[in-house]
Amino acid sequence: MALHKVIKYLVLLLGLVAFGFFFYTLAVGDEAIELNENGVQSSTVTPMMYLSYIILGIIILSVVVFVLKGLFTSPETLKKSLISIGLLVVVVLISYFAFADNSVVNAQGEAIMLDDGEQLTASTSQWIGTSLYVFYILAIVAVGTIVWSGVSKVLKR
Repeated sequence: MALHKVIKYLVLLLGLVAFGFFFYTLAVGDEAIELNENGVQSSTVTPMMYLSYIILGIIILSVVVFVLKGLFTSPETLKKSLISIGLLVVVVLISYFAFADNSVVNAQGEAIMLDDGEQLTASTSQWIGTSLYVFYILAIVAVGTIVWSGVSKVLKR
């Protein structure tokens, strides 16, 4: 309960700081920020970005702490989570070794060039294919689960 109060007051404090920076930015105006007159950007935009980074860090840290706390307090939850992670690893391995190829040429036989002017490597091509196949497999599983749930509800009636 004490942690809840600390987090509540921390959120309130960060919200007030952001509120102050927001109104200061409104008072300065867009033109001054775009032109960066007298270093206005570093006194308006930069603190807001650092505040955003701090808030993001706090959120990520609190999510990780509470997820780990929840996992280790319940053995059944930990077991289900490890099974889910294992199944995801199996899907990634199947996608990598069975489906994805490491082709670096297009249909015309020309080398595939990236936006930065470098040629696509075989490893990068394989990981791109893997991620696409992982997405396809997980999407099919999700749609199948939704259909299965709907059909089983209809059949139970």
